[in-house]
Amino acid sequence: MNLLVSKKSWMLAPAIAVAALSVLACVWMVMEPEALRAAFDADGTSFVEVLTIPFYALVVPLVWLCCPFGGSAKRKTLLCLGVSCVAVMAVVKELDLHVAAITAMYPDAVASFSGTPFKMKFLTSGAIPFGAKVVVVMYFALFFGVFAAMLLYYAKTLLKSFFRLHPVAWSVACMGGSGVMVQVMDRLPAWWRHGQGLAKDQVPAAFASFCTAFEEGGEMMLAAFALLAILQAHAIYSPDRPAEGLDV
Repeated sequence: MNLLVSKKSWMLAPAIAVAALSVLACVWMVMEPEALRAAFDADGTSFVEVLTIPFYALVVPLVWLCCPFGGSAKRKTLLCLGVSCVAVMAVVKELDLHVAAITAMYPDAVASFSGTPFKMKFLTSGAIPFGAKVVVVMYFALFFGVFAAMLLYYAKTLLKSFFRLHPVAWSVACMGGSGVMVQVMDRLPAWWRHGQGLAKDQVPAAFASFCTAFEEGGEMMLAAFALLAILQAHAIYSPDRPAEGLDV
């Protein structure tokens, strides 16, 4: 437990981040591009993708069994519900259940639309039924909306705690950094392709596999840091587990 809440435990999340990024870099260097993509990204069936899902799913029981929040029972319940909602929606995203659901409900609208329906141009298209747009808005609200609301609620506290070397703040920061990396690596091949004026199949295999490794690996890192932050916060703020010597 001291590893989670000692005065130096703020270094745990950065150390894990450096180790994880180093492993991903090594894997990319030693694996052939096609083999790497098969292991990291196979439309939800690859080894890494399947292994990532339990990490997100574990957030739900952990946040209730090891509540990381203080305050009244109502406040704890609302915040735990928020975390659970985001975790469930992350599992939905990993399994592409949101795409399967809207495809089943509005097959014609999805079939006539180029690309994934979970984009802004889907919402602004006049050819898309109103009900299909409601499904997309609900997905964004339950996933990104709830996450953004909780982040805004804790933004001031996290910023102050980050500079005070609070372990939870550093774990959340590493979680956020992983999320940014995932989004950048997801879009980087398209940005590079458009900048070079190349077709989709002209992206160098090594570059594409690099982005794949850090995108899919980053999703697992994000979930791991969420679990770490929950455990650290519970260890610090739980009344039956006082953190000795830690200024919070």
